[in-house]
Amino acid sequence: MDSMTLSQLNSRFYRAEYECFQIELAKNYGVPEWREDVKKVMMKAGLENKSVVFLFVDTQIKDESFLEDLNNILNAGDVPNIYQPDELDNIYTTMKPIVQDSGQPPTKANLYSAYTKLVRSNIHLVVCMSPIGEIFRARLRQFPSLVNCCTIDWFSEWPDEALQSVASTFLGEIQELEDSPYTQGLVDMCGAIHQMVARKSKQYLAELSRYNYVTPTSYLDLLGTFRKLVSLKKSEIVNARIRTKTGLDKLLSTAEEVEKLQEELESMQPLLAQAAVDTEETMEQIKKDSVVANETKVVVQREEIEATKKATETQAIADDAQRDLDEALPALEAALTSLKSLNRNDVVEVRALQRPPPGVKLVIDAVCIIKGVKPKKVAGEK
Repeated sequence: MDSMTLSQLNSRFYRAEYECFQIELAKNYGVPEWREDVKKVMMKAGLENKSVVFLFVDTQIKDESFLEDLNNILNAGDVPNIYQPDELDNIYTTMKPIVQDSGQPPTKANLYSAYTKLVRSNIHLVVCMSPIGEIFRARLRQFPSLVNCCTIDWFSEWPDEALQSVASTFLGEIQELEDSPYTQGLVDMCGAIHQMVARKSKQYLAELSRYNYVTPTSYLDLLGTFRKLVSLKKSEIVNARIRTKTGLDKLLSTAEEVEKLQEELESMQPLLAQAAVDTEETMEQIKKDSVVANETKVVVQREEIEATKKATETQAIADDAQRDLDEALPALEAALTSLKSLNRNDVVEVRALQRPPPGVKLVIDAVCIIKGVKPKKVAGEK
C-alpha cells in the first residue's frame, strides 16, 4: 500500500471526522487555480472550523510556488496576499466572537491570529513525495518546513506476504484467471520478479554506484501491466477465433454453393446436348445461307456495274444538255431583255403591218406554235 492510499484510508476510517481534499489537475491548471483551492481549504478549516486532510502528491507540482505555499501553511498557517478585502472582512467578522471570548481585544492582528491558529489546528497536511533523485533533497533544503513541521513516514520494502496478498487480489480480479490452476503460480512469479529486481538493483548499486529504485508502485505497475497484457492477448485470441470462424463459414458456404452448381450442371446436361445439336444445325443453315448470299452478292455486283455504266451515260447526256442550255441561255436572256423593252405602240405597229418583214413573221410564227394557235389564211396572202 503506497503513502497516498494509506493517507486516504486513514482520513476516511481512522479519522472519520476529517474531510480528505485533493486538487484535480487539468490541462489549464495553474497558480491561480491552485491559490483558489488552497484558499478554499484554509477557509473551510478556519471559518467553518472543520478538520480537513489536504493530500498533495509530488506529481501534482506544476509550479514550485505550490510547495512554497505549503511551506507557509505548515510554518504559519497562512499564505501571504491570498485573500481579497471582502474575504478578510468575513474572516474578521467570524473571528470576533472567538477573540472576545478569549478576553483579547478584537484588533485585526488578534482576529487574524485566531484565524491562522484554527487553520493550523484543523488542517492535516499530507505531502506524498518520492525520495528518488536529487530534486527531493533540493526541495527539502529550499522548503525546510517540510522537515521541521512534518512527521516523515518512510515506506520500506513490502514483505513477501504483502507481495503475495496484493498479487492475489490483483490477479483475482481478472476474469480469465478465475478458477485457474495457474493463479497461485502467477502470484508467486510476480513476487519473485519484484524481489529479484530489488536484489539486482542492490548489486547494480554496489558495482556501479548507481541507484535503481524499486518501490511498491513498481510492483503495482508490474501487476497492472500483466493485467493489460492478459486483456490484450484475450482480445487478440478472440479476434483470431472470429476470423477463423468467419473463414470456416465461408469455406462451408462455398462448398454448399459448389455442390448446388454441380447438381444444376448435371440437370442441365440434356439441355446442353440439345443446345449443341441446335447450334450445329444453325451452323449448317448459316453455311447454306452463305452460299445464297454469295450468289446474291455476285448478281448485285453485276447490276451495280450496269447501273454505274448507265449512270455514266446519263451523266454524259446531262452534260450535253447542260452545254446546249448554256448556249441557249444568252439568247434567252437577250430575248427577255427585248421583251421587256416592248410596249403597246410596238404591238399596234406590228398589227398594222399589211406585209410584215420576214423576221417579224418568223417571230409571230414561233409565238403561235408555242401558244398552240393554228394558222388562219387571210385573203390576198399566198
